[in-house]
Amino acid sequence: MKPETIEKRVILDMDLCVECRSCGSACFYGHKNQPIINYADTEKVKVPIICRQCKKPACVDSCPNDAMYQDELTVSKRSLTKCTACGSCVRGCPFGVLTDEMIKHAVPKCDLCEARVLEGKEPRCVQTCPSGALSFGEVGTVEDTKLLLLSTRTTGHHPLKRR
Repeated sequence: MKPETIEKRVILDMDLCVECRSCGSACFYGHKNQPIINYADTEKVKVPIICRQCKKPACVDSCPNDAMYQDELTVSKRSLTKCTACGSCVRGCPFGVLTDEMIKHAVPKCDLCEARVLEGKEPRCVQTCPSGALSFGEVGTVEDTKLLLLSTRTTGHHPLKRR
């Protein structure tokens, strides 16, 4: 039976991240050689930045061409055929997940590996993480563990500086 929504999200424990970039490789090869995961450079460490899959995504609201949308399971996606590379979604995302380079080169955004999740599996990035820095959990439990959803609220395009 298909769920009404996908409630789980990718969670990052920055203390466990070893900067191996296994998550990016798994995502890249699992999505037809598309570099969907970005990395935030904090000058001391590079951490993965993955779409938070907001309940009311600003990237969807800011797209004038309906290229950004939420599917029936509330997973935010981008239609590459409708995208005109205007960059509105890049400016709209408060988490710095989307970049101008992704838009110009028609790279899709994170889809939480929706097909895998519907089969009861974890997203590729989580499954591949050797240090356990990435997990796939219920949003309500995130605050209990004091862990961050990937991509904290940002200032401009620096994904780790809080507003």
